[in-house]
Amino acid sequence: MIKRIAGAVTLLAILSPGAASCADAPPSVEDVRRFAEDVAIGSRAGARLVKWRRAPTIRLETLVAGPRDEKTGWAVPIPTQTLPARYMSLRGHVEALSGLTGMPLRLMPRDIGSGGDIVVTILPRTLMSALSFPGVPKRTIAQLMGPSRCFFVIWPTPDWGVRKARIVINSILEEDHIKHCLLEELTQSLGLPNDSERLRPSVFNEAFMLRKLSPLDRILVRAVYDPRVLPGMTLDAFRGVADEVVGSYMKPE
Repeated sequence: MIKRIAGAVTLLAILSPGAASCADAPPSVEDVRRFAEDVAIGSRAGARLVKWRRAPTIRLETLVAGPRDEKTGWAVPIPTQTLPARYMSLRGHVEALSGLTGMPLRLMPRDIGSGGDIVVTILPRTLMSALSFPGVPKRTIAQLMGPSRCFFVIWPTPDWGVRKARIVINSILEEDHIKHCLLEELTQSLGLPNDSERLRPSVFNEAFMLRKLSPLDRILVRAVYDPRVLPGMTLDAFRGVADEVVGSYMKPE
């Protein structure tokens, strides 16, 4: 489910049941194009395709509870060391997505402390409300934090590019789940924000907890970042080029 509120695009990941597998019968170009429509634009009135116009830098941080604030009584998040395995997992996703998007995405050094266009924060659910989400109503953030899993927020530019994004992951999750969240949320923060049950297996299908992009996922990312697909495209405009674009990436390499 996507909402555009106060200039921000937000996503709430909701677990969904299974779907027809693309492994059972190879999907057609039309099948994949419809899947791409679901994932990149959706059916909401006025929805537009949003994607990065420049290569973002990505920063990973891990926070834990620190001293309590004297005024509020709430624990203040403080940085701690990120597990090397998580950093390496994210680095692998960044490298894969760089190749698929054609943009030189860059992962900043581990626990560098500041900066980044896409900030990935791993922390306990109880500390999530202390994070900053400028322009996004507190009620919306509370809804996003509700499932206590992982979510992201995109801040678009006026011309349907992306200015920045924030990814939040609950540190209490099992390790495989955290690594799945690193992949899913990073991929979706690039401009493929919706979930869809139309095809599988896919990181965009919540019935699957993948830790590597499927062949179907790679087609979608490449299609969205094809030069023929422009930021701000409506569903109708996207349909005008999507079959040709998707078809070109479905051909054997």
